[in-house]
Amino acid sequence: MDKFKRTLTLKNSILLGLSSMIGAGLFFNISPTSKIASYSSILGLLFAGTVAYANASSSAQLARIYPQAGGTYLYAKNVLGNFPSLIAGYAFIIGKLISCVAVSLTLGNYLYPENPKIIALLFIFSVTLINYFGISKTVDIAKWFTYTIILIIVFYLISVTSSENFSMNIPITKGLSIKKLILSASIWFFAFTGYSRLATFGEEVSNPEKIIPKAILTGLGIALFIYVSTSYATLGIVSPSIIENSSTPLKVAFDLSRFSEFSYLIVIASTIATGSVLLALLPGISRVLVAMSRDKKIPDYFKTIHPKQNSAYISDIFCGLLVAAGILTFDLLPAVKLSAIFILIYYLITNLCVIRLEKSERIFSVMISIYGLVFCGTLGIFLVIYF
Repeated sequence: MDKFKRTLTLKNSILLGLSSMIGAGLFFNISPTSKIASYSSILGLLFAGTVAYANASSSAQLARIYPQAGGTYLYAKNVLGNFPSLIAGYAFIIGKLISCVAVSLTLGNYLYPENPKIIALLFIFSVTLINYFGISKTVDIAKWFTYTIILIIVFYLISVTSSENFSMNIPITKGLSIKKLILSASIWFFAFTGYSRLATFGEEVSNPEKIIPKAILTGLGIALFIYVSTSYATLGIVSPSIIENSSTPLKVAFDLSRFSEFSYLIVIASTIATGSVLLALLPGISRVLVAMSRDKKIPDYFKTIHPKQNSAYISDIFCGLLVAAGILTFDLLPAVKLSAIFILIYYLITNLCVIRLEKSERIFSVMISIYGLVFCGTLGIFLVIYF
């Protein structure tokens, strides 16, 4: 069997996108970005959000035209040719595999900071096993994960903002410079890379021409609101100098808040969020492997679809093994930086594909894609030069 069944509805598509974004970046990225830009890391987050919106718009337009598995690998093959498609495919696979490493290590730092890699390995094994049973099972679990995370984050926001030591008037421009803004945005960008997960699942979405654009942009908007409100609240109760070297910044902030006795909830939330991201991220990588295998770019067995579970089980298991090897090799911050570089290359090509489309094929202004192209390149160059 070489084709997926179209089982994803609009609601499930939005939840799948959210489950891909409300994860490791929310629970970790405020630390390195605060170290780079102090309170103005919030501005870096907003800037990264605008680039993410441009990229998401491009992904939505292309997924609408080419609703098959493969994401930008597929789009570039149809619009730009074989060589750019290979760059996009390998950039996605490498970048997202390293993202899985970073996400797993974030979980390990919250659950067992003495030896986070043990927890990360156990978790990646569990997620690989779940994905073996197909995207329907994955979405069912990710849906409840997403609801739970949002409820805990709302409680976190109430606990922090109702504390006597919380201040709404944080010096948001403190530490601001062009260099620091772009560098912090580069790190924050890692947090948003799940918004186009549906593009890689295009072959499994019902009525993809309508559902995919709406689901991608809706999910990104909700995620951006959660990221900004959580980060602002965190910096309103704890100084950037305190959390800049922490691997568990939200736990530090919760411990200083009104309901600090419930700070263990943020550990639960980080665990669930990490699992949620990995549940959507690993099969997203396997879908690109399926598309490349169909085109004879990699061995044939990677395109195999389980006839009963509707999963790319060989590709899923292969990805799980590679992530396990990465966990043993990388530490958290280097993994975040390296992942961001590869994913920026991937979305640069995504935007270039939209720019090359005929005007009648676009649903948004081409200037949005040009903006995404320019700043994907800019953020990537800054990461390479300064890290």
